[in-house]
Amino acid sequence: MTDHDALLASILSHPDEDTPRLAYADWLQENDDPDRGEFIRLEVELAHTPPSTEENERRRQLLLSRRAELLKLHRLQWLGPFLPHAREPSFERGFIHSLDVPAHTFLQHAERWFAITPLMRVKFTTCLFRDSITHNYAMCTEPLFTSSLLAKLGVIDLEQCLLTTADILRLAQCPDLSRLKELTLARNEIRTEGAIAIAGMRQLIALESLDLVGNGIADAGAKAIAQSPYLGGLKELRMSRNPIRKKSWAMLELRFGMALVG
Repeated sequence: MTDHDALLASILSHPDEDTPRLAYADWLQENDDPDRGEFIRLEVELAHTPPSTEENERRRQLLLSRRAELLKLHRLQWLGPFLPHAREPSFERGFIHSLDVPAHTFLQHAERWFAITPLMRVKFTTCLFRDSITHNYAMCTEPLFTSSLLAKLGVIDLEQCLLTTADILRLAQCPDLSRLKELTLARNEIRTEGAIAIAGMRQLIALESLDLVGNGIADAGAKAIAQSPYLGGLKELRMSRNPIRKKSWAMLELRFGMALVG
């Protein structure tokens, strides 16, 4: 393994840490890619410079201006492996962090993407795909929800992906979701049975944010969520636009308190 490969592997193994990224930036500086190294250091500094004071804001504007210059020079090169699914805001601390991508495209390319960037957030734009032989449309939730690739993600957004109860039952079979912090399932049709399945998923033990808005979930589903032994770590729960009566809503409020935000 080369020095480059070892440094990149350290970033992929420790996506929350800055030190491996800065070490990689130093290596790039010393190996004829100074702009890429500068971009990583710049973005790490931006992440730790909130606009909380006038001095911080002035510093941020300088960093943002230089960031724009570097992207103007290298945008196509740095975004190239992820186009058209990534844009300039997709970078976080120097690497592509998030993608908006159809599920079937993710399954085709995710292994390659995970080998070159600490990808943590995916917004699945659709779970439908068109069969190249029959030219019919079908859902690809079964291969997606049973894929080990999901284990690498911290944020999964499946809003308005035409999901049904059957799809959530498949998700419940996902072998590993240990990194998952945020799960958005808003505006689908997972129904009460789907909510009950979610409540029983021990894979969601680390989950901090769950969005179930507008899914046809009735009282039994709300009660299952309220009584789930695996959702106690939620800091944000969204359950509005479901036919949940006041008594069941009160159970959610009792369990989750201020985390129940809508």
